[in-house]
Amino acid sequence: MEPVADLERFFDAAEQLVVERGPRPATFARIGDLLRILAADQALIDQTRLDALHHSSAQATILGRGQKGSTLMLGRFLAEAPTPVHNHNSWGVLCVIRGRDRHIRWARQDDGARPGQAQLRIIETRELDPGDVAWFPDPPGDIHSQQGIGEAAWELVYFGRDPMALPRLYFDPESGRVEERAAV
Repeated sequence: MEPVADLERFFDAAEQLVVERGPRPATFARIGDLLRILAADQALIDQTRLDALHHSSAQATILGRGQKGSTLMLGRFLAEAPTPVHNHNSWGVLCVIRGRDRHIRWARQDDGARPGQAQLRIIETRELDPGDVAWFPDPPGDIHSQQGIGEAAWELVYFGRDPMALPRLYFDPESGRVEERAAV
């Protein structure tokens, strides 16, 4: 695989993989390889970008968008509390660049017929180190939560579609409640 030194080449390569092979685990693994190359690029993931997220209320920033609608984000996941259990209305591939991340994938056990209600179960829990890659499939398989382990975790997250374009579902597994809210 040839090196991907900038965002434009990353998007071209990642989107071409999806066109040729479809959004499936083997494709996600190859995109993960591309993300590892980006993660090592100090010009892209410099201290200024990390500091900007660290000193703001935002937990993620968009780094770029591809020609076919894919989106690359830099995210920060705090150690103090997990993110709410949520979806993104898209498949995604992530690569940890700093810190350690607890990534939990969830699945709905109900059919979604009762508004405001959802029954979830954990289907996978992984602890990811820098350079580790994980992915989640298209809805309804995109439900997950994350938390830094010991300190904040920083990740590149590549989505097949813009995760900010549609409202997300936020789940409370303990109460069985789900609500739709705008992506922030």
